[in-house]
This record gives sequence, C-alpha cells and structure tokens, in this order.
Amino acid sequence: MPELATAPGSLQERFLRVSRAARAAAERCGAPVLAWASEPHPRPAQADLPLPGCGWAWRKPAVGTSVWAAGEAWTVELAGPGRFGCAASRWRELAVRAVWEGPLRPVAFAGFAFGEGQTAGLWEGFPDGLLSVPRVLRVRVLGREYVALACVATPQGDEEEAERTVGLLDAVGQQHGEPPVRAEVVRWLPPDGRWRSQVQAAEAACRSGHLEKVVVARCVELSTSASEDAALRSLSTRYPTCTAFAVSRPQGVFLGATPEVLARVRRGRVWTQALAGTAPRGSGRRQDGLLRAQLLASPKEAREHELVAAHLRQALADLCRDVRERPREVVALPNVHHLRTRFSGRLNPGLGLLEVAGRLHPTPAVAGLPVPDACAWVRENESLPRGWYAGAVGWVDFSGQGELVVAIRSALVRDGRAWAFAGCGVVAGADPDREVRESQLKLQPVLEALGVRAR
Repeated sequence: MPELATAPGSLQERFLRVSRAARAAAERCGAPVLAWASEPHPRPAQADLPLPGCGWAWRKPAVGTSVWAAGEAWTVELAGPGRFGCAASRWRELAVRAVWEGPLRPVAFAGFAFGEGQTAGLWEGFPDGLLSVPRVLRVRVLGREYVALACVATPQGDEEEAERTVGLLDAVGQQHGEPPVRAEVVRWLPPDGRWRSQVQAAEAACRSGHLEKVVVARCVELSTSASEDAALRSLSTRYPTCTAFAVSRPQGVFLGATPEVLARVRRGRVWTQALAGTAPRGSGRRQDGLLRAQLLASPKEAREHELVAAHLRQALADLCRDVRERPREVVALPNVHHLRTRFSGRLNPGLGLLEVAGRLHPTPAVAGLPVPDACAWVRENESLPRGWYAGAVGWVDFSGQGELVVAIRSALVRDGRAWAFAGCGVVAGADPDREVRESQLKLQPVLEALGVRAR
C-alpha cells in the first residue's frame, strides 16, 4: 500500500482543517479537490473488520498487509475499450489537486471487468470499470495500523461532506461469530459434458491455426449461508501467499484469492508475471515432487506458458527499458502447482499503473492468443458473461504507484447465492477430460470458502 511518513496530531482535527483548505482550493480553481488526512491508529483492530456495505478489502497475509476501505468520497464508473486510460486521466486530474496530510498518501481503488459491455444482469452494479476513493481507509502493515479520512470538496462548497466521512468512521463495526456454513451446488454452467464440447471446439480452433490458445471459463452456481466475511477470512487463511480481495457493492460482493499479479508499479519500475501451466498437488512429498517435475517437463504446459511469456516480453518492450526476466519456476499453492516467469522493467516517463494495466490486460493467461481473436471466441462461445472474473482489481496512489491483480479464483456473492468461476488454457492437443479436472482444482479454493467441497 502507500509509502509511509510521519505526522503527529489528532486525525479528525487535521481532517477538518484539510477539508476547509480543500474547499477554498476548489473555489479558487473551479474544480473538485480531494481532501485526505491520515495518522497511525491508536487502537489497532484485533481482527479484520467486517466488509462494509460499499467498500473494498485487500489482504496479503504472507507480507503482513491488510486493507479495509469503506464508503465513496469520489467514484467514477468507466465503460468501453478506453476505460483504463480514462481511469488514469480522471485519477490524475483529481490527485494533482489533492490537499493531504499524514503518513498515508491518497489512494483510489480500481476494478475492471474482463471485457466491455457484459456487466448487466448477473453483474448489475459492477460496471466495465470502477475507480473509487474511500471515505475511510484502515491499513495494517506488519502489526502497525493507520487510518485515513477523505472527502471531495466542490466549488459549490458542500460543508457536510467532511461530517459524512467522520460519521462513517464512527460507524465502523467489529466481526461477530457466525453459525456453521451450509452450502450446496445448484448447477455447473455449463455441465461437464457441454464444457468438454467447448474445450474440444477450442482445441480444434487452435489445431486449425485460427488461434494459438484460448482460455475457456466455466461457473458453478451455489446456494450458501456463508457470509462474505467468512469466505474472505477462509481464503486469507488457507491461501496466505495469494492476494485476497473483496469489492462490496449494494448489489453484491465480488471476492477471491488470486495468485496472479497483473502489474505492480513502484518508484518508476514495474513488476509482472506470466502464470500459466497447471498441475495438481500430490498427497505426499514424493508424489508432489513427481507432479512438479512432470509439469516442468510437459511440452503442452511449456507451450501454453511460453505463449503468455512471449506476449509479456513484447508488451514490456514497448513500455519499459532495462527489462529483466527471471528463470521459469514452479510456484506451489495448497491445491495446485503453476509455472511462473517473473518480469520487471524501468517504465518509460509518464507511465503509471493504470496505463500499464491497460496495455497488459487481458493477458493470454486469461484470454488466449491472438488476444483480440481469443476474446471474440470467448464472447461467441461462453454462455455466461465473465463480468469481473479474470478482470483486474487493486489500488493506485496519487503518483501512479500501486498494484492490480488478475481477479481469478473468484466468485460473485449475493442474496444467499454465489457464482464461482474458473478457466483453463486450451492449446492444440489439449485433453478435454484433463481440462475438466483442472477446472475443478482451480474452483476448489472458492468452493471451500463458500462451504462446498470440490468434486
């Protein structure tokens, strides 16, 4: 999360002072001005805070980071193919005028759908893109906690904006005990047989040369009594090396635990990764080592992985100088092994996280190659819109630094129902039965978090 400095004083007093300065600045420049104040929290929470009705959660247990954001001081909904660039320019316009004090720099949270124009119906309330500055932010980093307050002052001078933010701070609740979770599968979308046919069609398109790779997604619809808080807590606990996230909207909650970083930007450098190629974990050390070795030696998995890595090399060559590539490796999660190649580079001047993400998304790891043709295949052949599944979720600070992850191993939850998604990369020679098993492995984390055991 944002870089930390030091600044003493009472947070509410500082925030009200900053908001008055922001109102004066808004009157002078005739445009909205962000007011932001933060300080170390005197009473760190003993547990993760419950998800707000509208807000964000971001947890990286392996590095000791937990973030909770509530309310909307400023929100922009984005649509169309230029949504990443529009998000970057809108955020830059607001951030450059920010009036802020304290250790946490101003941040916005961002979320993007996999594609454009497919977020109606099931995905109501989750637009093509969303950029939002929370009213209240709490950040826990290695045992220390910080809190920030924000509002946006306008030239009209709404003096109640700051009071609304302070009121939301006072309303922060605590986690409560929960009854045992009951859940069951309602249906697989599409069922195994139909999904095998989709995989066969995708493999035929790759074998014919029309596509090099295409990612075929499927969904499991559940009925569940699990709360979003319980599901997020389960994902954070069971998959500590992943990024657990939740986006809470009035219409529902989108949550998951992803192993894949789309882009991380800090001090002019970018980090990203190719994550493609999958094998199950073994039941013991010997079997696990054998499956790991088979993954590294598999021509099919290597070909699928190299398609993603080559795409990233080309994209980074246009964005960066001094691009560095680490050797291919196997990364182990509790349920699967993946092939991973990590990249970094020095960004060209004027580029920040959102501009980089717009160039990288969607990667061949979630779409296929060539990317436009693979996305067209997905639109024409998948029966259920992906919405924010395989999109991007994360945060960006006022200088363009931040992190976006690829929103896989995820589910949409609302009104006692959940829709969990997973996808498999198909290349020429892919085995439909193997892809069915792989999809079930990838669904396991979210299914278990929602109270259902994968088959």
